[in-house]
Amino acid sequence: MSEIFNIKLDKSSDTPLYRQLSDKILELIECRTLKPTEKLPPVRKLSEELGVSLVTAINAYKFLENKKILYSQVGSGTYVSSITINDLPEPIPKAGFQIHETIEFNFKNAINFAKSSPNANLFPVDEFKLIFNNVLERDKGDAFSYQDAQGYPPLREALVSYLLDFGIKTSEERIQVISGAQQGIDILSKAMLSSNDVVFVEKPTFYGAIGAFLSRNAQVIEIELESDGMNVEKLESYLRIYNPKFIYLMPYYQTPTCISYSIKKKNKILALAQKYNTYIIEEDNQCEFTYSNEKIIPLKALDYKNRVIYIKSFSKILMPGLRLGFMVLPKKIIENVTNAKYVTDISTSGFIQRAFTEYLQGNDFKKHVSKMKEIYKNRYEATIRVIDKYLLQYVDYKKPDGGVNLWLSFKKNVDVNKICEELLFHRIIVTPGDIFSKDDHSFNSIKISFADLECKDIEIGIQKIGEYLCTVM
Repeated sequence: MSEIFNIKLDKSSDTPLYRQLSDKILELIECRTLKPTEKLPPVRKLSEELGVSLVTAINAYKFLENKKILYSQVGSGTYVSSITINDLPEPIPKAGFQIHETIEFNFKNAINFAKSSPNANLFPVDEFKLIFNNVLERDKGDAFSYQDAQGYPPLREALVSYLLDFGIKTSEERIQVISGAQQGIDILSKAMLSSNDVVFVEKPTFYGAIGAFLSRNAQVIEIELESDGMNVEKLESYLRIYNPKFIYLMPYYQTPTCISYSIKKKNKILALAQKYNTYIIEEDNQCEFTYSNEKIIPLKALDYKNRVIYIKSFSKILMPGLRLGFMVLPKKIIENVTNAKYVTDISTSGFIQRAFTEYLQGNDFKKHVSKMKEIYKNRYEATIRVIDKYLLQYVDYKKPDGGVNLWLSFKKNVDVNKICEELLFHRIIVTPGDIFSKDDHSFNSIKISFADLECKDIEIGIQKIGEYLCTVM
């Protein structure tokens, strides 16, 4: 610490004193005289020791903070960053970023491993036909009136009961009904992000979320995933210097890697969010689909400090075109989020909300979830079986024991996009890994989904992939 008080400044120089001071501090950091995470003296003491104004000391620190060389913690002080300038991550560039929505659509006579929503023949059409008629008979024209912007009150009450099965205790006042998870992310972005605010995301992650954050001119910083979740050491280092508004993550069967977070890592991330005063966006659209005896514990169920914004979509459980989901919100942000929802579309379809309330409160929903879980488990096991049979010499992968996707990493470096294009000529559609990150060719992987495919088509498709890979690897 004493070295910083020995800094000599040239008051006759044309270079402003704060820049001279910041340059001298940087030299001490670069030569490792000042160590990573070392605490610097308070600005008042620094100005007295060096004989400069308080403004000069403040501006020197601020200049280095803007360069991410220093970081400050309210009530604690100013510290040297643990990350060198060369190692600072580059935000995802807005220019050139594209939403790759076309991969979700069917191509004629193709086996589509890119589509992660259920096939239309699994939709509970007959049940909803009866419910629609019941709602119309009961509510008449009121079924098509505008609802409260926060959502149809009986639906919010039903969702409170539904969440108890996952250990989430909340109240209807904290539930915001939305038209799907993507709208939820977009509304949160509108409500809480300003230009150049920072959002942390997993690397890799869902491209739709990245697009929503970038649409508000946010800086999106990627944090590498480990086998049980985000790298928390790197997460804390970035939290110290970036002060993000959100940490966006998917703790179960993450898209695209299919990993699930450990309890230890979830608790650590919650503690970090509290320590550094940020919110976590937890997106959940697959937790019903667990094929082991593991108990699903959402991050929100562990959230005793109200740091988690929980987003739930029913698109993979029911019908994607239903466009229905909800958020559980911390009390402090409810008003801003509800206002953003109102200016977006006034309210989610009142008719759909009323119908889904009837479905959720009866036995039909639980029966449907049980049916879908059994179907997907069979497809999951079939996919695992044929991958082990036809692809193990070409790819590595981990069995997630849940979800509707698998993440296959090639054992040799290959041109993944070229492989995907060639497979398309063979009427096989898979998702290239690099669309889930800013770095071209950053993932030597593909994502496949079995949600839309019968077991026989899964085997045919995987066998064809194996036959093609045999010619190029």
